[in-house]
Amino acid sequence: MRPFELPDFYRPWPPRLNPHVEAARAHNRAWAVRHGLIDDGVWDAATADSIDLALFAAYCFPDATPAQLDLLTDWYFWGFYFDDWFLRHYKSTGDVVGAAAWLADVRAFMPADLAQPVPEAADPVQATLAELWARTVPGTTEGWRRRFGDNTFAQMDDAFWELGNLAEGRVPNPVDYLERRRGAGAGRWVADLIELVNGTPLPDHVWASRPVQVMRDTFTDAQVLLNDVFSYQRETEQEGELNNFVLVLREFLGMTPQKAADTANDLITSRLLQFESTLLTELPELPLTPQERVAVLNVARSLQDANAGSHEWHLRSSRYMNEATRGADPRVPVWRHPTGLGASAARLWAGHRPVDRHASFHLPETAISGKSPFAGGARTAAADWARRMGLPYAPQAVAWAVTAHHQVSRDRLEVLSQWYVLLAALDSTLDRVFKARGDLTGGKAFLRRLPLFLGENPPPPLNAVERGLADLWARAPLNPAHVERLVETREWELGNSARGRVPDPVDHLQTRRAEHAGLMVDLILYSLGLPAPRRGALEECFADIATARRDLVTYQEKISVPTEVSNGVLALQRLLECDLQQAADVVGDLLTARRAQFDRLAADAPADYAEALRSWLGGDLGDRTRLGMSGLGTRGAHAWRPA
Repeated sequence: MRPFELPDFYRPWPPRLNPHVEAARAHNRAWAVRHGLIDDGVWDAATADSIDLALFAAYCFPDATPAQLDLLTDWYFWGFYFDDWFLRHYKSTGDVVGAAAWLADVRAFMPADLAQPVPEAADPVQATLAELWARTVPGTTEGWRRRFGDNTFAQMDDAFWELGNLAEGRVPNPVDYLERRRGAGAGRWVADLIELVNGTPLPDHVWASRPVQVMRDTFTDAQVLLNDVFSYQRETEQEGELNNFVLVLREFLGMTPQKAADTANDLITSRLLQFESTLLTELPELPLTPQERVAVLNVARSLQDANAGSHEWHLRSSRYMNEATRGADPRVPVWRHPTGLGASAARLWAGHRPVDRHASFHLPETAISGKSPFAGGARTAAADWARRMGLPYAPQAVAWAVTAHHQVSRDRLEVLSQWYVLLAALDSTLDRVFKARGDLTGGKAFLRRLPLFLGENPPPPLNAVERGLADLWARAPLNPAHVERLVETREWELGNSARGRVPDPVDHLQTRRAEHAGLMVDLILYSLGLPAPRRGALEECFADIATARRDLVTYQEKISVPTEVSNGVLALQRLLECDLQQAADVVGDLLTARRAQFDRLAADAPADYAEALRSWLGGDLGDRTRLGMSGLGTRGAHAWRPA
């Protein structure tokens, strides 16, 4: 019996089938037999044929040459075979130690340096990985090989993360799950293969740009979530899996399987709409050469093909819940003109529905955290500095600094207070001058001058914000890349405001994460004179906690501004189609889950660094009513029901 009926999916692009699919099937059968992947206790020939990974590759890469399609089919076969091989050898036995030892050796089979020797394989997964790598990388750049190797390894590393969840009986929280599954879901890996097939690899600076990253990640998320909807029954009933987004939503929000699948579909639709919006509104503004623009557009088109083809394959493969379409002729697509915008969240997000700026929700009050003994001096110094720079003095910004950094020295606290005044002035300038009049062009011109003041010879400042940045940078420089990310974040806000577009909730969280895990961590490190660590999951948790808290506490203030739409509570309300209090409850529970994860990760970080992050979180938002560490109620989300 089915646990739920498949939702009405949004399918904006028609699938196309590569005409060389039969030849790829024949090649792949012979390749799998030759390498001992058939009848070895994982797959028999009938299972491999019914999964039909040649069809998957042919749908996802409709324009690949015969040789390319053979290689792609073998890669897909390897990826899915690895998933079931790892399940049989490690997940089903709970062998975390054995899996860790295996994982420690496997990266050596994908050398970015082609002169590096490859070790002897110990099993079919390692042997076929080495063979595929040798067939794939000739003619590629070292940068592409390094990225492709990282994204291939991520599939295996995230399988190990899934094993850890199973061993501990832990259903991951939705934010952590989606972030980690981007590796295991192979969407980033597919994007690398698209570059290879197109023959137009993107330069690093183009690949790292926000529009390209957003298109890659929206494609990846849509693939992960689609697969989870189709594979829910097999994974939960046959494999005992805990790592499935439908299951995550079911547990976290207390939903029925049907409601959880429908909500996952709403997020799929929202992510695909974000892909389209980025392609149409952000990509054209990216400064590219004509050749780079053609390459990026080819990548975007190929991502659309892969999305459409993946969906069509999921409707046919024996691996999934698709009885009504499993025997359908692959030459006749099941796809029809898209009607999946019946999903409420996607319809509302795409339609730019007006925001109710008078709605509110309840926040619990908590005790005010400690303040620095140097608070008075910091206020005086900040007020004097703001006057000299021509900036508005922001008492709340200084209150934030003296509580978030209440354990630092007098001199450093004064500099930090000035940084916070500058950041407040930047935001107020954007709100009053550019958002208020819908001046997207002027706002971008204002923002794009700011990186000019991060060097040793800045130009003459044209306004108080530039003057303040130049002065602070000369005395307390931070990581310039993180200031540039802050500028990108504010451009993103301006775009949302100008278009009246409530952001996709995942895009909102990721964009805010870049700000908090970048510049805010820099300020914390400066406050205590700590060296910059390599940033990862701990900083992401920190950033997500900070984002959720600020979205909750500043909601009323921010949304009262007629043009403001960039808030996580509002974004989640649109996704879940619930009332504002329910959305706030869910954000509170996400915060609580991320805080628990932060504490687990902090145990492995240097003690002084972890304590500095905790101290900042304890003092975040200054003297305002603040959200405590327990969220809005640790089980608040489990009481959630549609309004």
